[in-house]
Amino acid sequence: MTMNSSSAFLTRKLVGCKALTAAALALALTGCAALAPATPEAAVTSRAQQRWNALMANDWAGAHAFLTPAFRSTMPVDRYKERFVGVPKWKNVTVKSANCEPEKCTVVVRIEAEYGARAGMQTLSTELPETWLKEDGQWYKYESR
Repeated sequence: MTMNSSSAFLTRKLVGCKALTAAALALALTGCAALAPATPEAAVTSRAQQRWNALMANDWAGAHAFLTPAFRSTMPVDRYKERFVGVPKWKNVTVKSANCEPEKCTVVVRIEAEYGARAGMQTLSTELPETWLKEDGQWYKYESR
């Protein structure tokens, strides 16, 4: 190989490597984008369901992490847990809908709970609205004191 043909060969190899690297990067970014929820409604629906899954598993710290940073700063996990003393046993919770504005979503969850009654265990179903707020690019459940 002459000096010019070696140079041309290396240039082709370098261009080929750059193209391969660019294709791999594009594929990786596409994969990451596919993992992110497509809409605010999808993102908040996912987070609301995750929070309820944590509550049903008695994972108080996990559920607490979904609350607004301001609320978390004034309500430690142990005090937050006390809010749920005496509630019926949740059997199933499903996010039914989410309506979003740019910084606020209203989520409706359907809760099925078991409670003791004179006739034995009964199941109660209800729908409950929740407010979720977007802070620093993330959705958090709003709780009042």
